[in-house]
Amino acid sequence: MARPLRRSIPSRRGGAAANQERVITTSLPDRPGPAGQARRRGGIGTALLGGVAGVLLTAVFMTAMWWPRTEVTYRSSAPSAVAYPDRSPYHLTLVHYRSLSGRESYRMVIGRYSGPSYGHWVDVDTALGAKGIDSTTWTESGVRVRFPTGHEIFVPAASFLGGR
Repeated sequence: MARPLRRSIPSRRGGAAANQERVITTSLPDRPGPAGQARRRGGIGTALLGGVAGVLLTAVFMTAMWWPRTEVTYRSSAPSAVAYPDRSPYHLTLVHYRSLSGRESYRMVIGRYSGPSYGHWVDVDTALGAKGIDSTTWTESGVRVRFPTGHEIFVPAASFLGGR
């Protein structure tokens, strides 16, 4: 609430007349007027807008961190009884890929390393990959992969020997 400030203003009529008083209304810092209230509302709106923007940026960041996503759904290693010419152990992994757009795919990776980062890869139909692998049979001529649907994939040893 504004407090009136009384101020004496001399008369312009020849100086003999008595001083007239005029009332001037001012706002003091401890009691803001309408302009101060508008500024305060604008500050709250800016803070709310900043909060919403922060939540949205966090959601976008978390989405980007989770996608694209790679998940190993199956692992198999050649038994020690199966000896390949280079005497290296070989591994098969089934990897499930999810892209940011929602696309899903499966890939088998066969190689010297137990991880899916390097080796001979074979794309697997999404319907087969989603059901998983039923069994793997390692032989010196290659590896046979059986799916629960009855489908089989045979990968000749020449395709994955030597770390390809």
